[in-house]
Amino acid sequence: MKTSKKLMALLLAAVMIITSFAFGTILTGAEEAEKPYEGQTVRVLLNSHPWQQAIEPMVHEFEEATGIKVEITVLGEDIYWDRVNLGLSSAEPPFDVFMLSPNMTGYNGYTNGWIANLDDYVYQSEEYDFDDIYPYIVDGFRFPDAEGSIYGIPLTMETYIVFYRKDLFEEQGIDASALETMDDWWAALDKIHEAYGDEIAPAVIRGQDETMPDELLAAVYNHWGDKPYMAQRMFYFDEEWNTHFLDDAVKEGFADWAKLLSMGPIGATSFTWYECVNQFAAGNAATYWFDASLFAGTFEDPEQSLVAGKVGYTAPPKTPTGNGTTHWAWGLGITEASPVKDAAWQFVQWGTSKDINERTATATYGPVRASTWAAKSEEFGEEYCKAVDEALNISAPGYMYFNGAAEVTGRIIDAVVRISQGEDLDEVMNWMDAEAQAIVEKEGLKGE
Repeated sequence: MKTSKKLMALLLAAVMIITSFAFGTILTGAEEAEKPYEGQTVRVLLNSHPWQQAIEPMVHEFEEATGIKVEITVLGEDIYWDRVNLGLSSAEPPFDVFMLSPNMTGYNGYTNGWIANLDDYVYQSEEYDFDDIYPYIVDGFRFPDAEGSIYGIPLTMETYIVFYRKDLFEEQGIDASALETMDDWWAALDKIHEAYGDEIAPAVIRGQDETMPDELLAAVYNHWGDKPYMAQRMFYFDEEWNTHFLDDAVKEGFADWAKLLSMGPIGATSFTWYECVNQFAAGNAATYWFDASLFAGTFEDPEQSLVAGKVGYTAPPKTPTGNGTTHWAWGLGITEASPVKDAAWQFVQWGTSKDINERTATATYGPVRASTWAAKSEEFGEEYCKAVDEALNISAPGYMYFNGAAEVTGRIIDAVVRISQGEDLDEVMNWMDAEAQAIVEKEGLKGE
């Protein structure tokens, strides 16, 4: 995957020329190329995210190249999804382009016809090279069938891995590369706790975060083994909507998450990903579990992290019954009601192009194009690339959407926190199973 610097310079120059041509910036003689959407305005709603932070300073380039004005609104994730839902469901959405994920918001948008079908756009330009984007990531945006139409274009991906402090592990004589199982890691965390007490928490992990159940799927799959499961219902419901929360693999996954949560800093049960990232970047935790590989971009940035250069990466360790994780992706979608769909596509095409994917890669550490991984693997580092590669080889898409899914995930959060605070695992999981059964029955899913 290594490429010489000279060759990379030539390739990058070629990509920039091609991209410029695609967006009308090359001059032929004294005549400027046509700008068919000049004067139109595209309203873009973005979640506060490393990709968003990287792309905003570049937007003027798109505006100058196309003559299209871009109005960007950025919201924190705590309110972002509510605004997307409200906007999509309105007769005149206040945005044309938005960050989309294969979650319940995307599913609701698809089922209600609020998100534009992009099939007619993706192969308009050979230079765009849509096939360079990993197909298994694209498939997450084909609601709900992997053989169906495309409703979003991936811009960054993440798989759930384990981050650890190399310096602390070395201080305690722990060889992280030799830790192959969860039991190995439990012993290492106990040793870390004995050495640093309350000064440095052994672990940090998401608590009462509405997105936590997405990552929790990784912990469950790590125990699941080769048993079948249904995509979009994941490990919790079968074909008849019978519940699986009493399955040993599900219980063990919940137990692992709860145990790690109990090892966290003060207040960990209420941590969202934001607090987790800040705690680890500030040096307050020795490990960060089952979370997005893209956070490496923050941890390796000395301006954002006190542990830059001290972070190690590994795929989730094996359990006696399995070894797995899940992955997630962000993309760009277009509202079906947008009055400027063609201009909106120009922004989506630019924002997900080879050039931009490569230029934002260092911020996200999660490019979605094969060409970008080839160009950036040396910069990302061997251990990080190895961890991501190994994780993706044992990964399933962590997308769960069906009517009632939001209620189920809310109960999941409650169950994990209760277990972390010392309540009996079996009692809590019996409660969880009964709650899930009641929800699917209320939604009329039984018997479908």
